[in-house]
Amino acid sequence: MSVSEIRRQRLNLSQLHAECGLNYVRLLRLIPNPVEVGTSIRVDFADGPNSGMLLTVVEVTKYTYLLTIVADGSRPRWLPEIEVKVRVYNDARMAEVIEWCSDRTIPWLLCESSGMQARDEKWQWNMFLSELLAHGLSRGMSKIEV
Repeated sequence: MSVSEIRRQRLNLSQLHAECGLNYVRLLRLIPNPVEVGTSIRVDFADGPNSGMLLTVVEVTKYTYLLTIVADGSRPRWLPEIEVKVRVYNDARMAEVIEWCSDRTIPWLLCESSGMQARDEKWQWNMFLSELLAHGLSRGMSKIEV
């Protein structure tokens, strides 16, 4: 399979929806029900000292809620914390990354690679969320703070 075929396969919308569905299921295992604004869940990873993620509920509406997830821990000091905003759709049973690092909003379709964005950037950030949540579920311990 050529590189262009792999890239086209990575941009498959049905695969992105499936991954967003898996992220929804993973988040359900971490977040208490019912969801309330201000709830924070700290997941400490067993891999190393001071590594983990912090999930904070920022907004709750009738069918959705918005989370901020900060991945922190053992990283070089010059590398900033990775922060993503995730919109959780209860009616569609999906969770998708809508913003990262507080200043970059992901457009739905990237027609050009201007602004230092890749065409598959939405896919990449949702896959990052997938890996982060899977790692947290398999190697983490959570603490709920209200």
